[in-house]
Order: sequence, then C-alpha cells, then structure tokens
Amino acid sequence: MNGAVGAREAQFKAVGVRVLFVGNPLRGDDAAGIHAFTLCQTLCWPDGVELVDAGMGGVSLLPLFRHCRRIILVDAFLSPGHAGEIRHLCQVTAGSLAGSEDLAHGGGIKGLLALVPLLVSPAPIIDLFVIGGDRFAPCSPKLGDAVARALPTLCQRLHRYVTEDLMPLGPGCR
Repeated sequence: MNGAVGAREAQFKAVGVRVLFVGNPLRGDDAAGIHAFTLCQTLCWPDGVELVDAGMGGVSLLPLFRHCRRIILVDAFLSPGHAGEIRHLCQVTAGSLAGSEDLAHGGGIKGLLALVPLLVSPAPIIDLFVIGGDRFAPCSPKLGDAVARALPTLCQRLHRYVTEDLMPLGPGCR
C-alpha cells in the first residue's frame, strides 16, 4: 500500500456511519455538500457517526470507505426537477445510477461507486443525499437561492435518518 494512502487511512477510526460531504466551493451549487457539512457540524450526532469534509471527491476518497458499515454521500446533482429538490437514495451502486435520467452528475461519483466493491472489502452500504442544483458556473463561490434555502432541510432530513433510522441518539451524543 502507498505510504501516503496508508497514513491518511490511519487517521480515520472504525465507525458505524461516515458522512462524506462532497463539493467544489468554486462552482456555485456544486458547493452545496460543503455548505451542508458546516450546517451539520452544529447538530448533535451519536457516537459512531463521523462527518467528513470530502472536498471535491474522486478516487482519493476510497480510503474513507474502509472501516465503516455505512457511507452517506452528500452532494449536488444536476436534476430534471427544480433547484433545491432533495433526494435520498438508499443502498446505491454504480449500476443503480448508470443511465439514470433522474440524477446526472458531472463529477466522479459513479466512477467512485464502481471502484468501491473492487477495492474495498468489505464494502460499506452506500446511501446518497443529493440536492438538485442549477448554477454550476466556474469561479462562482455563491450558492443559488433555491439551493441555499433548501440546505437546512437537507441537513435536518440527514440528521433524522441517521439518528432515528440508523443509530438512535443515546448518552454519547456529541
């Protein structure tokens, strides 16, 4: 194993749920995941849940898929619906997203999902929380109004899913 990858992987402890917030802060609505990370840090999460600013994503995220039972990716997608539309997809794979007209993504999420079962064993269950965007202009650090208004709802739904469905809050709330 590459030393740099091994060192990065060593910094992540085994967890039940790892939430990866993905986005490019310089491409308008594509930064929604990064903004969601900031909002989610203000909420109380149970022990065993790790929130990670995953930056612009890509294959460098593969080490983060190790040592956890479930990964939740939070990202912005091009959507045939309206900007700010929130979707939650459970147990996704590259195959389940292939050819999907409901969700289009300009980045490497589908490629990353294709690599996980090949390079991570055991592979975690992967869920997506996505928000539809319509402003993905380069060198544009501002979210569109619809996405900015919908982000608190996305974070509340994510929090409710994790704390009520996956890992109920207990005395270890942090």
